[in-house]
Amino acid sequence: MNRIQHLGFLAIVSLCSLPTVAKESAINLQTLWQQFYQQASQLPSEHVVSQTELNRYPKPLLLSSSQYPDFKQFHWQEIQQLWQISQRCKDPHISIATPALQAAAKFELSLCQRTPLASAWFDNQALLHPAGGSYADRYLASLENKLGKDHPETQEFLSHHKRQLTLANAAHPLHSQLRPLSTKGVDALLSGYRAYLYEQNKLWINNELDWKVVKASQWQPLAESMQLKLTDSTATSCSFRYSNLCITAITPEKQWARWALIFSALVIASLLIRSLYQRRQNAKERQFVLQLLTHELRTPITSLGLTVELFREQFDDQNEQTQQAVWRLMADHQRLAQLTETSKGYLTTNSKEQFQRQRAYLSDWLEHCLDKHQLNYALNEDRELELPYYWLGICLDNLAKNAQQHGKGQITIEVKVNKVLHIQVGDQGEFPSSAKRWLGMFSQPKHQANMGIGLIIVSRLMKKMGGKLICLRKPTRCILELPL
Repeated sequence: MNRIQHLGFLAIVSLCSLPTVAKESAINLQTLWQQFYQQASQLPSEHVVSQTELNRYPKPLLLSSSQYPDFKQFHWQEIQQLWQISQRCKDPHISIATPALQAAAKFELSLCQRTPLASAWFDNQALLHPAGGSYADRYLASLENKLGKDHPETQEFLSHHKRQLTLANAAHPLHSQLRPLSTKGVDALLSGYRAYLYEQNKLWINNELDWKVVKASQWQPLAESMQLKLTDSTATSCSFRYSNLCITAITPEKQWARWALIFSALVIASLLIRSLYQRRQNAKERQFVLQLLTHELRTPITSLGLTVELFREQFDDQNEQTQQAVWRLMADHQRLAQLTETSKGYLTTNSKEQFQRQRAYLSDWLEHCLDKHQLNYALNEDRELELPYYWLGICLDNLAKNAQQHGKGQITIEVKVNKVLHIQVGDQGEFPSSAKRWLGMFSQPKHQANMGIGLIIVSRLMKKMGGKLICLRKPTRCILELPL
């Protein structure tokens, strides 16, 4: 894990040591963009509309916002009143506060009652209807529905009030000229932006004289010669944004940095792969050594078992001291044989094989584990269970040794069987806090009698078996819990 962290740190250092990809400090993109705009304005282009012609028409009627209700000046309830007037075609007999709303109410009554309005009425009122569109738009649509587009009255109204139509109206003089540009593009150019990129990479330019369209075949070579890249602003990586344009400088340093970044990524990836390969090879080597040790231990243990059998046949003919030595030899042989057998479980990743379970009565197992410590136990229910008795016995043996060596007063062992196996080893002492245990690793000398596997390994063993170790302080109680 340390090697992987080291490689990760190396990756960060390598990336931070690369030069800045865009080199924005060396190139002022805004100045470069202004130079490009000035030169692009002189390129051959399609003339669309002059600035003088645009100035003939009120700007609010050219913006796309003219098509939506004016909620800045009118409430929703007021606009709803106008709709009710148009539907019922009669005066609502309610007070209308503002003169603008009164004019709109009069206009709606005139439309629904088909009462003509004088031409001068449109010149003396606001251009936009509160509900969206202009008064001229709505009145022209009413005349076309009633009389037709080619009727003299319709044509006469159109000739007098063209400039009062919105740009969205097909009868507006600029509608056909600006229709190729989106409403967002028109809004952008009317709002002061000098350029807008639209369909087929056509660059719309707004200069002091007119609006024009420069084709991609005209402006792209100019941009490349100035080491500029212009794309739609939806691009994720962008050095400078203007209108809907994403402007990026293409420099030799950027290309070099890109190749350096790719090379660094390949080097780091190769180092990571090599590290993972070495870790896997080391793991295989350790597994081979464990297999070898397990295999080689079986021969001397089998030979030792034959010797034990010889002593067992002559057990009754031996004196008491020799019999005790034989008992110890038999116990050590049994422990070695069981340890060698269970160690084979570590050669597989299957946890069930690592912790083999045997079936036995709890009382028999407890007497076998606690007899050498000369400790009694209390069991609420004796049952035959299938458990990893070998490893569970190591954990219980460790707790019993700790209680005898470091505990105070009487040692009690309580075993309860329910949905979990609950084994509590307690005494009358006080279990040290986490801070004291940590300091004791440095201050206390190691005793020969305290050579057990330790509470930390007991806790890890219990977790691997699916259980847990619980330590309570006052008084000392160490609890093994294992689900059944």
